[in-house]
Amino acid sequence: METSPNTGLQSFPNIVQQLPKVKESNEKQIHENLVAVEAYLSNSILDVSIPDNRVAANQVQDWTINATSSTEAFAQEAPYAAEPKPVISSQEIVKRCSTKVTGLRILSHLQDLHISNFDSSAALVACLATFTDPKDPWTTEVSFNLAQSMLSKYMRSVKGDFKPFNRLITEVLLHHVKPLFLKSKPSVLTDQGRKAIAPLPGTAVPSDFESGSKPWKFQSPHILTVFHWVLEQLDGTMVEKHWPLIIPPLLTILDDVSIPLKIRGCQLLEILLDVVPPSLLERSGLGSVFHDTLMPYLLFLPSLTPEEESIPLLNATYDTLLYLTLTRYKSPETKSSKIKTLDAILRYGILNGYTHAGEKVRIAELLMKKSTDLVNAMGIYCVKHLKDLLPIISTVLTAPFATAYPPLLDASMQLLKAIIVNGWPRIAFHRAEVLQGLLICWTRIREDNEPTTALVTVKENIEGVLHAVVQMLSDDQGMREELQLLRDCDSSLETLLKV
Repeated sequence: METSPNTGLQSFPNIVQQLPKVKESNEKQIHENLVAVEAYLSNSILDVSIPDNRVAANQVQDWTINATSSTEAFAQEAPYAAEPKPVISSQEIVKRCSTKVTGLRILSHLQDLHISNFDSSAALVACLATFTDPKDPWTTEVSFNLAQSMLSKYMRSVKGDFKPFNRLITEVLLHHVKPLFLKSKPSVLTDQGRKAIAPLPGTAVPSDFESGSKPWKFQSPHILTVFHWVLEQLDGTMVEKHWPLIIPPLLTILDDVSIPLKIRGCQLLEILLDVVPPSLLERSGLGSVFHDTLMPYLLFLPSLTPEEESIPLLNATYDTLLYLTLTRYKSPETKSSKIKTLDAILRYGILNGYTHAGEKVRIAELLMKKSTDLVNAMGIYCVKHLKDLLPIISTVLTAPFATAYPPLLDASMQLLKAIIVNGWPRIAFHRAEVLQGLLICWTRIREDNEPTTALVTVKENIEGVLHAVVQMLSDDQGMREELQLLRDCDSSLETLLKV
């Protein structure tokens, strides 16, 4: 057997020839071979000026990439699968993560040898990008740090030159992301990533074949992390150039039935909105497509949707819809369209949501917080919604057991502050509703013998808002008389309602 003259180790090309095909190997065999290769590279100096060694090093890199980037074991099971997927134990997860760390160490050794050509660079970058999200079950702190270190070195070498960097991103999207989404492309898109004028009806995919149509979900879940990483590298110019490669995967993720994937899609869309030119959204027609895709998620409410799933989805959807609206309508000429869209979100989402699930305090709290964001975005145009929002706030503040959940009271106070700041010209007309909620809530907290810190904070907020309202309306003779009546009825309000 051929050995290295310097170390007595088996020659590197000989080791490479003995590597089995990844698809024909089990996890144990892959791990053992990776350990052997890593041991060789750690204990000997590989002379890549020798052609055989260089060829072998490239072969090892390709083999290691295939072995390291496989994440099928971590994917969810397809519904109605012919064979049930074995449950992966915590011990098995540790072993697989260890295997991936070993693979990354091999790639680090090979990176130091500068053996990569451009054809293998995209595969290498896609493999490293697989480990850029610490929340993924296949990513450990060690693998995350190794991948980030290697990616930083590589990206520094190409990011200064637009052409190779642009080509690299194209290769990752074209050869690693796109093939996994081909069978589940949304029918509302053209091949150029634009809104289809007359979309064909979508083809229904039977559940037992869903695994084959969604390899990105059931075989290669790591591609979501790779796609996330790619989006973070783009700027406005590159987004437009790669539009047809970006939009189909993004819409496919947003459209998926899985709630965690809908949330992931919202996060990916926000990354895209950070750099996409508003004109591109309108020219491609994708602004309205994204809006229409997200709006139905506002009604994923209890009891049809479990509260534990509904809250994170609603939180992500409201934030993304607001960001999408503000991105689409940045110019003064589009202000009316912006207000119209914000009106629709508030009416369809907030008001319907409170009607259907307002008894759930955590849902009500979230709706109050998102209402605050919408009111601040509308500015003075929020006044048309005061007749709907103020009764909701008053109902929350005057509820018999309102003090049992202070976060909802605090969220209601923040919304009321936003309404007063933005819609102050109409507060006088609604002063009875405002004062009723504030005074009843303040009285209940005052009567509590042992109020919590959270309740004390709410009480202080109420006092601040009352003071602001009283001073704002102090010139109104009718208001002064009403305040005097309140002070006469309850002497404890003397200081609180002092003009």
